[in-house]
Amino acid sequence: MTRKNGFIFFALIFLLMNLLYGTTAFADDPTPTPPTVQLGTPISQTANNFFRINYTGCGGVTAPVVNSGYEQQVLDLVNSERASNGLPPLKRMDSLNGASRYHGVDLAQDDYFEHDSYDRVNGNLQYVCGTWDRVLSYYGSDWRSLAENIAAGYATPNDVMDAWMTSDGHRHNILSANVWEIGIGYYEGTGTYYRYWVQDFGRKSGRYPVIINRDAASTSSQNVQLYIYGAGDFDEMRLRNNDGTWTGWMPFQSNYDWTMDGYTGNQTVTVEMRRGSSTATSSDSIYVDLPFPRLGGLPTELGFLYSRADSGELVPAQHRISPTNTNTTESLNWQASDNVNWLSLSPTSGSTPGTLIVRPVNLNSLTPGTYNGTVTVSVTNPTNTLNSPTQISVQTVVVNVPLKKVFLPMIQR
Repeated sequence: MTRKNGFIFFALIFLLMNLLYGTTAFADDPTPTPPTVQLGTPISQTANNFFRINYTGCGGVTAPVVNSGYEQQVLDLVNSERASNGLPPLKRMDSLNGASRYHGVDLAQDDYFEHDSYDRVNGNLQYVCGTWDRVLSYYGSDWRSLAENIAAGYATPNDVMDAWMTSDGHRHNILSANVWEIGIGYYEGTGTYYRYWVQDFGRKSGRYPVIINRDAASTSSQNVQLYIYGAGDFDEMRLRNNDGTWTGWMPFQSNYDWTMDGYTGNQTVTVEMRRGSSTATSSDSIYVDLPFPRLGGLPTELGFLYSRADSGELVPAQHRISPTNTNTTESLNWQASDNVNWLSLSPTSGSTPGTLIVRPVNLNSLTPGTYNGTVTVSVTNPTNTLNSPTQISVQTVVVNVPLKKVFLPMIQR
């Protein structure tokens, strides 16, 4: 076979294999088409031109929470943007959450994208009610300002917030000084755009939100920052944690540094405000996730050797141990005890940092043998300390023969 004929032969074989088994792709696979996104027209409403229609078939349903983490991230981003623009944070309200979540689900399941509410009947969209009818079916009356942003298709909280903040109308709603409260809804799984985002904003007459740490979900510190709405309406305020004691009355301050109680769990700050006979009370809650102190620095066991034949030689003469707090910076108050009559503890109580000396006593009265005891170290304050109490096993071996001392030379290079 000539070289040319051989080349043609193998080319035909290659073509035949491709036809039988599929063509090999030499180029990279094309990048998937990004999902279609949609940004709704921002809307807002003031009390002087509101028109109410029937509520029939409009909201009133508790929609599922699909991704609470996404919703919290949107809230964090909103309040971060407001802080960057010198504005107070918004307080997240369950009622506005309800209106937002319902609309997100409704947009997806009936596959439309409007602020007003529609139902799909026999494949056709049928108007149900206006935006504010839906929102107020959750939010109630006595409102002063309302606003809503919607979006669809955006994959993450950062994506949708970037889109809203680069749109003048949506940005205006997010940075409006006329609203004090917010609800956030996220839904995914159906509809043309698959992911749906809703923000509902509001302000109620006579309601003065208190907001801890810009409405963060949790804090790892007792020290928090409060924002208290009501400047200009009140002269004085007082505060308390949970069901604790009120502080004294003090001049009203919108921004106030506050200390939560020193335990891990959900905690509430309540603020009472007054001017003359006019008063208002508001509260906010946050999960305080404090690191617990931990008792450490203690051995699990101690050992002694005592010779009755060497004028009562004890090796070692004592053990010096140091209870410490291995988890936080606060000092631990501790106390120590033992369960035998041949141990001496000095001191029997102290605080970290400190030293506890453990030493056997009255050993000459003991017959040769092995004696076991326990030293217990307990923290008395703070009471939520981990690893308290800690028990240390102590063993003392009593012998009747002299102890031989062995010296081992050490060579250091």
